[in-house]
Amino acid sequence: MRDRSTRGLPADDRTANPEELVSSTEAARLLGYSRPEKLPQALLAEADVTERRDDGTVKRRLWRRRTLWRYADLAMTTGNTIIAGRPAVDRAGLAALTGVTLATVDRWIAESSSNGFPSVQEKRWYYVDEIQRWHTERQAEQRTRLSVVDRSGDPDELVTKEQAARIVGYAKGDHLDNSPLFAALRERNDPRDNVALPSGRSRLRWPRRVVWEVADARTGRRGRPAGALAATRVIDRSGDPDELVGAAEATRVLGYKHPSGLPRGVLDRADVPLSPGTSRKWRRSTLWAIADESTKA
Repeated sequence: MRDRSTRGLPADDRTANPEELVSSTEAARLLGYSRPEKLPQALLAEADVTERRDDGTVKRRLWRRRTLWRYADLAMTTGNTIIAGRPAVDRAGLAALTGVTLATVDRWIAESSSNGFPSVQEKRWYYVDEIQRWHTERQAEQRTRLSVVDRSGDPDELVTKEQAARIVGYAKGDHLDNSPLFAALRERNDPRDNVALPSGRSRLRWPRRVVWEVADARTGRRGRPAGALAATRVIDRSGDPDELVGAAEATRVLGYKHPSGLPRGVLDRADVPLSPGTSRKWRRSTLWAIADESTKA
């Protein structure tokens, strides 16, 4: 991930006197706002000096430059920053670091009282070393809970979804639904092994050895490790970076086979989110950034 801790700040502004008090006009310029009236309420509340008129209304606010620098580092960055010399990530950076979706990150945070998730810093940041230690320990714990694989039978025998579920320790076939195991099985499915049903649908089947191989590849983490398919997908980097494209084109740009295969992390990053009257759309530059992050994470 790129360090964005100085986003919006001219480099020479970091060399000025950190104790110098500046007005709202300078604060707006420094932080990249078009005019002082655009300064966010959160920054107004952090003014180092607030002068008031006799009637109690605010006459003017002043900030030390170091206050504005700190605000830029902790409130205006996206992805990662530095706090007291320690790398830290926000929700988006955390998802990229661990290779999960924002929904999974939100669940970890919501369940922090029971799962031991690290404490938040400065309202939205998490120390990278604490996240990595917690995530490694969690993966190790989850691996110990993996079900026992039934390795009996002919490795080349074709088995159905119900049988595959029992092989990997589930009681019913539908227990595989929405699981990383079933997603991996679908990727490994050979249409020639399937059986056509009267309804026109197909009954999926796999050789037992494929089910064993997929089960052996489990790591105990939800979802696919970031960058796992980067080497097998070809990213199309042509076109206008600011052009908005729909799901079909996003699928092609990122090298997926079908829009239904777009990961949740891609859906969550749509520049135009899904709404009753609008389909998801992404800027090409957003899709390229997602591809780059999945490769580096």
